[in-house]
Amino acid sequence: MPNPIFSLLDVERSYELRGSGWFRAPSRQLKALDGVRLEVQRGDTLALVGESGSGKSTLIRLMLGLEPASDGRVLYGQRDLAQLDAEAKKRFAREVAFIYQNARGSMNPRMRIEDILAEPIRLHQLCVEREIPARLESLLLRVGLPAGLLQRFPSELSGGQIRRIAIARALASEPEVIMADESVAGLDVSVQAQVLNLLRDLCRESGITLVFITHDLGVASYLCEKIAVLYLGRIVEQGPTDAILNTPRHPYTRALLQAFPRFDMPLKASLSGEIPSPVNLPKGCRFAGRCPQVQAACRETDPALTALDAGRQVACLFPVAIA
Repeated sequence: MPNPIFSLLDVERSYELRGSGWFRAPSRQLKALDGVRLEVQRGDTLALVGESGSGKSTLIRLMLGLEPASDGRVLYGQRDLAQLDAEAKKRFAREVAFIYQNARGSMNPRMRIEDILAEPIRLHQLCVEREIPARLESLLLRVGLPAGLLQRFPSELSGGQIRRIAIARALASEPEVIMADESVAGLDVSVQAQVLNLLRDLCRESGITLVFITHDLGVASYLCEKIAVLYLGRIVEQGPTDAILNTPRHPYTRALLQAFPRFDMPLKASLSGEIPSPVNLPKGCRFAGRCPQVQAACRETDPALTALDAGRQVACLFPVAIA
């Protein structure tokens, strides 16, 4: 098997919570990520799913090199992100692009669309100045927008148009990897479908590697061929999308699917119990307090992520049986 484009080796990310007030409470550690192991192969389309606070956005920030890991290693190819020199960092910035959740807020409102799209082209010196206008028109054509939008400002565009501009800006640097954080959230259903179709077609045609954060399992199933399910800073299940959605083996994954609306099934109640505090994690499995099939061993032993079958890994002492 070829070398993965990204490798996360027992990655942790902690934040110090300092005490305040006259009594000066002792500082505590909040573990946003705790021992994450993940490989992303070149050409993969991977969805990171889980409830709010599961660590999805923190994981993306570490993979983008925006934050350092507190422990463990994040490798891009065979190189540790924490040890890249200035030239390698510049190359990484061109090869790995990010689509923000708030596309409009990520753009300078005083810049026209042509300047926003030309910025990464000039930064990475991808062509001579006289070729930039033709390249910009080609970018807009690629994302299904007319060239006339180049003279407009971000505030003049609709929600669907600004998301397409965000995709065009990511493509402007000719990346090998695109990461996206809830890039279709808040859009009308029809516009959301158009943006998802665009992303899926781009990945299939260009072989771009995609890492996509979403809380919507429908989006994950449509867009991505692999899924990693996070819970309280850990990956609890990962593998092929079809296998995970059709036969979830972790109780948390099954609960997420049961809470997802479907026309052929009644909507079930969400999980009972409270999510443990990441500052004070319980002994044993951190999902034990909400798990419907918890056993005594679950409260004593913290399960490791282990292989079950082809490409499937689960962190559970008693995986859900296949019916």
